[in-house]
Amino acid sequence: MPPTPDASKPGLPQGYRQGLVTAITVFLGFSLSFLRFWSFEAPGQWTRIGVVPAGIVAAGIVVQLVALWRSLALFDDEPTHYAVTVRCFFGGLVVVVVGVFVATLVA
Repeated sequence: MPPTPDASKPGLPQGYRQGLVTAITVFLGFSLSFLRFWSFEAPGQWTRIGVVPAGIVAAGIVVQLVALWRSLALFDDEPTHYAVTVRCFFGGLVVVVVGVFVATLVA
């Protein structure tokens, strides 16, 4: 039998998790689209330096996937877990932005 939620602990306000899941999926979709373009559709030959931004963006995608997994878990209704999930998402977002910036420098 699952543990019952403690009534003394406040939960998240209605809609917080849904908003986070939406934000994660929007940015995850952008990240995957950018990686697809950078890896497969961009003209020219692959170079060793071109692997660096692709790897950085891929690492950011993995962090965003972890944030998505955390945001869909039941324990994320607790504010402390939710805060860690938000930090994880923003960390993944920063990594992807750095990867995109490096990609513009390499191109």
